[in-house]
Amino acid sequence: MAPVLNHTVLNYKRSAVPKLAALTLLLGLSAANSAQAVTLFSENFEGYSSFPNYDPFLDPVNSGIAKTSEGANEAWYGARFETPDNGSINEDLAIQKFGGGSNMTHTGRAEDDAGMLFKIDTTGLNNVNLSFDWRTFLTTTSDRFVVGYHVGSIAGFGTCTGNGEAGCFADLKTSLPWYTNQNDLNPTTTGNWTQLLRASQNNSWTNQSYTLGNDANNQSEVWIAFWMDNGEGDYAKFDNVSVSAVPEADSYAMLLAGLGLVGYTVSRRKRTL
Repeated sequence: MAPVLNHTVLNYKRSAVPKLAALTLLLGLSAANSAQAVTLFSENFEGYSSFPNYDPFLDPVNSGIAKTSEGANEAWYGARFETPDNGSINEDLAIQKFGGGSNMTHTGRAEDDAGMLFKIDTTGLNNVNLSFDWRTFLTTTSDRFVVGYHVGSIAGFGTCTGNGEAGCFADLKTSLPWYTNQNDLNPTTTGNWTQLLRASQNNSWTNQSYTLGNDANNQSEVWIAFWMDNGEGDYAKFDNVSVSAVPEADSYAMLLAGLGLVGYTVSRRKRTL
């Protein structure tokens, strides 16, 4: 004898499947709206253990650009942004053992129109946030600590694995200038860079946090730079650098909607077997 179907139960199961798919989609939209930020870059220089140089006197440093082979967490680049007073890009960068003041941990350091940069990929991400601590040391009234970002590739750099090889350095004075006139005390930016901070003397450690502009969202290359405008023997220090971003809502919604559709299809096939 053929089994007797309970039509109430069957109708319930048929109606429950599309409802489940709809619920999955709603959950996807909800998850998209409350998507958690992901960390794209994080550096505190605490991986460094060797500080063989002293510059200035009695300040132990590891001279040169930050390198992953010596303790950096991330790949860093070095650049010259304006005409220096003396020395190479690498000679004007260092990791300092003690930040001084309220921060006695390791910090990055720049002087004399040189700076350290890093790049991030924000594809599928928005609300890009940059956070860092900073201070200056031995600066004069004409020195400025500058932070900003550039969207797109920078042709001056070559292959760089983060170990300070030749491809990690670029002279950007003319190829990608920051200011229209580098000799102005309060110059106008060229548009190549979006300036976030241009600060004078500050001997106290300060935390800064910036949400980058919409132009930095969903980009394959965004460069962030920390440098000292002017300042031979005058220093800008930076620490606890972090960049986070939020996945685009559409990515989460499409993923969850797809899962709901798969569930619907599987359940329907089972009912027809």
